[in-house]
Amino acid sequence: MISTKTSKKISKIAIYIVLVVFAILTLTPLYWLLSSTFKTSTEAIGYPPTLFPKNPTLQNFARLFDARNFNFKSFYHSLIVSFGAMALSCIVATLAGYGLSRLKFPGKKLIMVGIMFFQMVPVLALIIPLYQIFSTYRLYNTHIGLILIYATLSAPMNTWILKGYFDTIPDAIEEAAMIDGLSQPQAFFRIALPIAAPGLSASAIFAFFKAWNEYIVAMTLTSSMRPYTVELYRFIGEQGEVDWSLLGTAAFIAIVPIFLLFSFAQKYFIIGLSGGAVKS
Repeated sequence: MISTKTSKKISKIAIYIVLVVFAILTLTPLYWLLSSTFKTSTEAIGYPPTLFPKNPTLQNFARLFDARNFNFKSFYHSLIVSFGAMALSCIVATLAGYGLSRLKFPGKKLIMVGIMFFQMVPVLALIIPLYQIFSTYRLYNTHIGLILIYATLSAPMNTWILKGYFDTIPDAIEEAAMIDGLSQPQAFFRIALPIAAPGLSASAIFAFFKAWNEYIVAMTLTSSMRPYTVELYRFIGEQGEVDWSLLGTAAFIAIVPIFLLFSFAQKYFIIGLSGGAVKS
């Protein structure tokens, strides 16, 4: 019969094995993408495939930055739209989350359920009415149009995250500040908002990721002002025989902003998500 100590050790080993396998499955495609970036076109499609580039080169970057191969204005468009959507989503979600956390009124739970229900609506169900609305109000093929949509798509989840985070902040802290002479808005900006910074960071990252990676809306509601995801697809579809080393380089560049943002804010992202999950 297996002892308790042995059973715990076996369980621990099994968990580590699962984690290692998961890490390999997650990192292998990223490594393959990275290695293809520094391979020649011939080596990238060669068989058998090489684990490491035989002759590492930076020529793929030079070829990609040639406007005849790729339109890098799309990168600029994606940055504007993603940061704009992130800012708008965080502003709306912060105010909504704080109000839902602090105020008591009839139908509050129904509103919370409605917010979450909206988050579950697939974006494909909204494409046709969005196209009609955008055409009517001249928002088609504009930065502000995509910013409004992406902020709307991420605001419900961010509202839940921040509402849960504000719930973890005792009311007594703000009440003490107001006794000392602060108004309700001043207590919010000086007390509650700084404490909720990790939740706000998590919301910002979530909104940026959602806007940066989105494709369907951008493809449908833009023509010349194409974000990076749409340009990447056009690059695949219009080049005839795909140059995998060049495509890998373009995809690698798409990962860089997300990697940098998450590297700087991963601590707050994890804390913010766990904090916002405590209460609802």
